[in-house]
Amino acid sequence: MWVLLSSRLRTWLMLAVAVPVLRAVLRRASASADRRDPTSTASRALRTAESGLSRLDRRQRRRDRRQL
Repeated sequence: MWVLLSSRLRTWLMLAVAVPVLRAVLRRASASADRRDPTSTASRALRTAESGLSRLDRRQRRRDRRQL
């Protein structure tokens, strides 16, 4: 079924659904790791991954512009 979808539709689905879900999971894992030891390598890696995904999330950028 996935093969039958156009390339643009697959890209849109990933950006609209998968990225925000993955970002939320990484945010929760990062918060949990921060509570245990904020200076750990795992905590920093989770924060970096979450911030990288936030760049892909257009909605977040729109929210940031509105707050300025």
